[in-house]
Amino acid sequence: MVLELLRGFLKMIRRKMRNLVITGYGYKVKRKGNLIKVSSVEGNLYFSPKEIEQLIIAGDVMVTSAAISLLLEYDVDIVFVRQRSGFFARVSKTIGDVYPDLWRKQMSLSSIRKLEIAREIVDTAIYNRIRMLQQLERNRDIDFSMDIDFLNRERKQVDNVSSPLSLMGVEGQASKIYFSSLSRVIPSVFQFTHRRKHPAVDPVNSMLDYGYTILLSKVTYALLLSGLNIYEGLLHESYRGRTALAFDLMEEFRQAIVDRVIITLIVRREVSIDDFELIEGMCRMKSDFRRMYLDALYTRFEQMYTYRDVEMEFQDIIVEQAKSLADAILNDRVYHGFRYR
Repeated sequence: MVLELLRGFLKMIRRKMRNLVITGYGYKVKRKGNLIKVSSVEGNLYFSPKEIEQLIIAGDVMVTSAAISLLLEYDVDIVFVRQRSGFFARVSKTIGDVYPDLWRKQMSLSSIRKLEIAREIVDTAIYNRIRMLQQLERNRDIDFSMDIDFLNRERKQVDNVSSPLSLMGVEGQASKIYFSSLSRVIPSVFQFTHRRKHPAVDPVNSMLDYGYTILLSKVTYALLLSGLNIYEGLLHESYRGRTALAFDLMEEFRQAIVDRVIITLIVRREVSIDDFELIEGMCRMKSDFRRMYLDALYTRFEQMYTYRDVEMEFQDIIVEQAKSLADAILNDRVYHGFRYR
């Protein structure tokens, strides 16, 4: 739920029950006693760090060390997001407990055990793509049967692969077919034909890059809470500080959260080609639309969904999946991915 705090100021700041998102330029985040003060020429906003779990800064915002210190004191996760290159950085203190037994078990997993869990993650990711296409097929009068058949064949290949590289190949082929299918739903004016990562050259890839960056921050936070080593991946490899395990788990939530938001915006005509601009060969969202897109993403994170017979927000489901992954690793249990209905 979005709370309207200050007229005008709300254009740049969206305050939710658990997430505070600041976008735009010229904002200052300071400490005022035991409160956080966000100021601009349009006014001031005060909030208690007890009220939020995550502060997301998507613009040129000044944050003082005193404000950071207070936020960390209350275990608030601070995330900085930029459009370029899907970059994001975070400031957080050690959250949860460090579990030496879990880390040792994770680091000593055999290649066979890693592949076993990675297969479940990839199978889940392909399944979720199929479910997305099936939903679109029902609602948009488009026949995806050939593409769905191909994806089902790729799912069968998952159990036959003998290496992470081969598994990545299966996942890559499934991804290629999935995005090719999505292009049939997206109006030609958006010039989307396939998934192309950084730099994005069309509006849809621009939204995908930005949305997946936000999703990655949520998944990383969930894994930190679970006590897992975010750099020790099962499928993806870590290099240059890449949070490989977060990239692994994120595969299960791309369709349910980011892709769903983008398709909904397009189908409802809440986004147009005029919401983007081409700068140095890179397609970027204009500031007004970026704020609206962020709001849509965080609304989706807070949307209720039935998970294991319990109603909970998507952002809590991500945390529960991270805990399930930790339990599977520590106690040699079968891991079950998040399958989107």
